[in-house]
Amino acid sequence: MKFLSTISLLIAPLVSWALVIPNADTPSFYFVATSPDNATPRTVRIGADGIYTTLSGSGTAIQAYFFQGSLTGTLDKSGSLTYHPFLNTSPREDGSCTTFGQFGYSPQGSSTNTCASFSQFQMQSNQENAQLGSKLTHNNVGGFYSCGPDENIWYKQNAHDGPQNCSPVDLYTVPVL
Repeated sequence: MKFLSTISLLIAPLVSWALVIPNADTPSFYFVATSPDNATPRTVRIGADGIYTTLSGSGTAIQAYFFQGSLTGTLDKSGSLTYHPFLNTSPREDGSCTTFGQFGYSPQGSSTNTCASFSQFQMQSNQENAQLGSKLTHNNVGGFYSCGPDENIWYKQNAHDGPQNCSPVDLYTVPVL
């Protein structure tokens, strides 16, 4: 949390200059991950597959924003190609859906996976500074995790769900300037 306080002092005067994609409801922001294991914020990027998010590698950071109340993203300042965040939860044998899945962005905004969740993303205000550093949540339940050697971002409703080689992370916003 100390990092967010420091960043807010440095960036707060610039927030009014943050990039706004045409017709967006909010200024653009990047997600950065913090965790108990690593206090240094790390940029959330699109991995080599072009869909799923990761903390490693040299992929592009999505410029996220809200459009008509839904979390959306783009790779450039024009916002010409939009990406829609989703959780790649999977069908179970009984027809229900898993309570965990990789966090990614789809350029189509849809999937053949009937369990993929494209909605219910919310921002939770940072208690230390409500103007900067909001945290991404999904349906106000569960949390995000960095998993495996590639540090892919997963959502888990319960810590014991899904992959086990994971560390909890909080995904905070930082404005695109």
